[in-house]
Amino acid sequence: MTINQTIYEDSWQIMMRKCLLASISEKNPLALSNGPLGQTNPSGLTRIAKHVLDQQSASILSVADDIWIAILQIQELMETRNAINENCMKSEEEANRLLKTTNSIQNLIEHISEQEDDYIKLSESINKNTIHLVQSYLKLMKSSATMIDTIAQEVSDALDLKLVKQNEGVERGVLNATSLSELQKFTIANTLESHTHDDPLVLMNKYLDHLKYDDFICMQAFILVCYRFSMSQAVTNRSAEFNAKRTLLAVIDHKAKASTLLQENDEENTFSLENFSQQKTVSNQMQLALKINPDFIKKIRQNLTELKQISDSRTPDEEEDDSMQKAA
Repeated sequence: MTINQTIYEDSWQIMMRKCLLASISEKNPLALSNGPLGQTNPSGLTRIAKHVLDQQSASILSVADDIWIAILQIQELMETRNAINENCMKSEEEANRLLKTTNSIQNLIEHISEQEDDYIKLSESINKNTIHLVQSYLKLMKSSATMIDTIAQEVSDALDLKLVKQNEGVERGVLNATSLSELQKFTIANTLESHTHDDPLVLMNKYLDHLKYDDFICMQAFILVCYRFSMSQAVTNRSAEFNAKRTLLAVIDHKAKASTLLQENDEENTFSLENFSQQKTVSNQMQLALKINPDFIKKIRQNLTELKQISDSRTPDEEEDDSMQKAA
């Protein structure tokens, strides 16, 4: 079976998600940023956690560019302003024009400084929530693994399959799977189709959706049962009947147990997030505040250019230069 997933993510989304993950681990940032939550197309619980992480990174991405562009614009304006000698402004009109333009730049600096402070607070809040999210995710993954094993055992007992746990390290590949492609690789590597006489991936995709966390738990439990049956055949060298569809339906009968793992619509409590909704509000408010009228910037730049031309074309009076030196 070929798994075809075409979810597109641009490089900014991927980079920001990896940066958020790496920022919370001093000892092993690469392992965390390249781990399950850094995947593009995860399944189940990992997909939900990644979605929350992407919501947070979107709060930063939506304003980061605007802030840095505004800062660069201010730096450019200040360089031009600092190159103007006010002593070359000979008329009251020129002096007032320079004063008003300087005040406009100062007001712009103060406005952007406020947004920069809010951006820093937002980043700190998101970093803190990223830690909570990862910690909660790891706990949920552990609970999920226990639940998968429980469901697999209960189905085995209910169908009188007489199956026992097999290689712990191999089974961990099912228990800790975070995507449908990982289950596919496990199925192929352990030749489950040849032992069960059915393609487990094709069968379970007819009944379950790997994007739903409780469905994915059922998928993992079904693959685990298939693996234990396959290994029991290989070890004992005996032939036994295995009804894959019947087994899958028996697993699905336990879906209610899987659904108790978390409340998918309550992301804030599920991942112990703080001020999660407020982060979105702050980000939206910053987006509005950072929409600076381009005509305002254009007018400041035009005034500065003209005033600099005037300044460059003149030499300040000697008396004014002397008074400035004495004042200095």
